[in-house]
Amino acid sequence: VKTKNPVPKKLIFDCMRELNALRLCAPVHMGQVVCPNVCGTGVDVIATKTVEAK
Repeated sequence: VKTKNPVPKKLIFDCMRELNALRLCAPVHMGQVVCPNVCGTGVDVIATKTVEAK
């Protein structure tokens, strides 16, 4: 995953905690927003790889 925009430095660890708790179910497509507005920053986290369902 990556962020669409930079996350403020003071919120990086809070964002990582939120993302660590995130669980996704396949299929997930490259470019899909997987965590909108992470920690209230207005920054979306997007998938960088497609994962198909089994």
